[in-house]
Amino acid sequence: MESLELNNNIANYKAYDSNVEQELTKNQNQPKDSAIDDSSYKSKIHNSAVNVSISMESLKVYLNIKSSEFTYENSNTQKALINIIDNENIYDFLSGKEINNGFSLADIGYTGKAITDLTADEAKELVSDEGFFGVTETSNRVSSFVIGLAGDDVKALEEVRAGVVKGFEEAEKLWGGELPEISYKTQERTLSLIDEKIASLTKTDLEKEVENKTE
Repeated sequence: MESLELNNNIANYKAYDSNVEQELTKNQNQPKDSAIDDSSYKSKIHNSAVNVSISMESLKVYLNIKSSEFTYENSNTQKALINIIDNENIYDFLSGKEINNGFSLADIGYTGKAITDLTADEAKELVSDEGFFGVTETSNRVSSFVIGLAGDDVKALEEVRAGVVKGFEEAEKLWGGELPEISYKTQERTLSLIDEKIASLTKTDLEKEVENKTE
């Protein structure tokens, strides 16, 4: 059941992503009192945030197993590894192949060696401080993605923030209840970047004036 749920989440990710731009435009053109359309729009960007969060955490789990950051003797690690290998869709995704709806590693900006072909040292490099899937790069990528979905709409930003949190929680459940330490650090920084964006949009004119004077 857990593998099937993750399979569906990743398979649907691109479908959510491809509809987001259309929904953003559609929402802007709808009357302000169109509650149903607004709800549908927020649901879609929420789901998109959930899926990108799950995708990133699944990748990091596998990379940390490959780099031996997780001990193979740990039962949760063994369960996660078995789930990945047994899930053909996920394994194909990590292998660099396109899965349902044409989604692949390239869709999240990764064009390097297939994740499944990495050596332990190569996996460690990817999750290093400055690596493609390190704390800084991943949090920048995820926050930019969800902020791009929501734009300058504070309520939409709050919705995608909730989606990122939901996706992280779902990834914890899918991968045995505990994620690599890097995942928690990345999540903290990602949420901080989203919160900074929200804070910048909710500043009063007086606060902006004071800030400009101190620069």
